[in-house]
Amino acid sequence: MEKIAVVTDTGSNLSFAQAKELGIYLLPLQITIDETTYQDTLEISTQDIYNELANGKMPKTSMAAYQKIYDLFEELKKDYDTIFAIPLTNGLSTNASTMQSIARELEMNVHVIDMYSTCEIEKHVAIWIKKLVDEHKSSEEILKIIQPTIDESNSLILVKNLQHLKRGGRLTPMAATLAGLLKIYPVLHINKSTEGRIDVLNKVRTEKRADAYAIDKVMDDIDIQHTHIYIIHSNFLEGANHFKKCFIEKGVPEQNIHINYISSVIAVHTGLGCIAIQYIREEN
Repeated sequence: MEKIAVVTDTGSNLSFAQAKELGIYLLPLQITIDETTYQDTLEISTQDIYNELANGKMPKTSMAAYQKIYDLFEELKKDYDTIFAIPLTNGLSTNASTMQSIARELEMNVHVIDMYSTCEIEKHVAIWIKKLVDEHKSSEEILKIIQPTIDESNSLILVKNLQHLKRGGRLTPMAATLAGLLKIYPVLHINKSTEGRIDVLNKVRTEKRADAYAIDKVMDDIDIQHTHIYIIHSNFLEGANHFKKCFIEKGVPEQNIHINYISSVIAVHTGLGCIAIQYIREEN
């Protein structure tokens, strides 16, 4: 029987305690503040990052340390035939390409899954794959099961200030030009069509219209009864609760709506007050 390990990174918003309980291997991304680099979640918390942002700091992020990835893969090679790696999307980070390079060097069978997003979709896919592994599905079966659902998933992003995304190069060139425009509220998206990069879906004149557009877009896309909606925020619980209420009013079952914080490595680029709405079809 094929022995499969599941690996993700802290862009997924998983804690090390959660990952251990689930049987998922977790790699810490890195955050640098004032020339000091921290291992995400291990040495600095999401709330710490929010506090730094509130104090006007502009942290930087980087992929997991090369040696940490190498050491983990080398250790896993002793006990596993195959690794499923679900890192932060290749459109936002070099984590995926580094994993592929290390896998080739170590001559390992590693499937690096690009789910064209991060945060709750990254977590959702990692947990889903682990469930399939525990059901003794082969790697070929797992790929066939997950890929269509990943390809249909989407993330909408509503930011208060584009400067963080522009500075970090996480926006496409067209989207970055919007940073200087006044009274424009862009609705951003990240998915397969954007190749895992953040791009402009639409731009409107007021924040209220941006919110309404995002809600309508989600409702047009989803199967109400069989889609998980993740509403994530960077210290803006009031906004997240507002969106949850709107979706419930439109008939989405409350149990299908989940609220959480935006992971620290992503909040660095969105800034505070951001809302993201991520949605992915319920697995069969």
